[in-house]
Amino acid sequence: MRTPVRECAFILLPWLCAQSEERKVAMKIGIIGVGKVGGSFLAACHEAAALEIVGIKVGRTPRANSSIWQAYGVKVHEAGAAVLLEADVVLLTVPDGQIENAAVKLAGELQAKAQNQQLSAKVCLHCSGSLGLEPLAPLAELGIHCGSLHPLQSFAEARPVFSGIGMAVDGDPEAEQAARFLAASLRAQPFTVPASERRAYHAAACFCSNYLVTVTAIAQELLSRWTADKVSALQVLLPLIDGTVQNLHQVQQAGEALTGPIARGDADTVAGHLAVLPAALQQVYRELGRQTVPLAFANGSINEETAAHLLQLLQERQAKE
Repeated sequence: MRTPVRECAFILLPWLCAQSEERKVAMKIGIIGVGKVGGSFLAACHEAAALEIVGIKVGRTPRANSSIWQAYGVKVHEAGAAVLLEADVVLLTVPDGQIENAAVKLAGELQAKAQNQQLSAKVCLHCSGSLGLEPLAPLAELGIHCGSLHPLQSFAEARPVFSGIGMAVDGDPEAEQAARFLAASLRAQPFTVPASERRAYHAAACFCSNYLVTVTAIAQELLSRWTADKVSALQVLLPLIDGTVQNLHQVQQAGEALTGPIARGDADTVAGHLAVLPAALQQVYRELGRQTVPLAFANGSINEETAAHLLQLLQERQAKE
């Protein structure tokens, strides 16, 4: 006989049973690794009515981030196994390069402390954007439901910055359900990225976040020639960046927010930039320009002839070096 959803479609995961307004059981969350990401999850989960932080493991240097977890009065454990055994869902928020070792260590601790039937109701989610589920294999072998939950956000400090952001989820059915529930409880927008495509997904995030910092640093260095110092250069660039971001908020396709010489088909200005830029930056400028020309053409701001001329200009300059 089919089990009614409200009686619990996921027998082992009771926090998924009822509709949100009827749910009386909070999802119990444990966190292993309380740095910027882990601390942000701690702060956000503490504020969410459907979530309850039941324990954390703070890492090798607990004093470094003590202000993060002490403010919430959570139970601190020396072993990750103690965190998982108290929680429904454990977030493994250690650096990417440490996830596999952390999973191996956690599995070893659990083998000595828990029976398999206890572990079959547990979920472990790593928070890497680029890794698949292979690093969690030692935990999956114990019957733990494994998956991933990656917040599409940059973390300069530990703070609850999840409302409205995207979260990439993956895992076995129970783990993905748990990840989606957790994301929704934090008012984030979950979407599935399968393990085989995680690297491409993470590359997209790097373009938008990390490389925005890179091109801004290039602009800051160039502009500092005419400002009091580099700090001043960044300060005058920030309103330009903010304006561009605001333009992006007004469109459905990022390319529609394009402005500048390529959007206008101004080949003379592009050639002038190439003539004065330091040699080390010309290749970066050309490649960005080549990626920009199709956007301008798609917007209809330049015709096919102008697009071809701009691409030829960028290619020719490259060939002359």
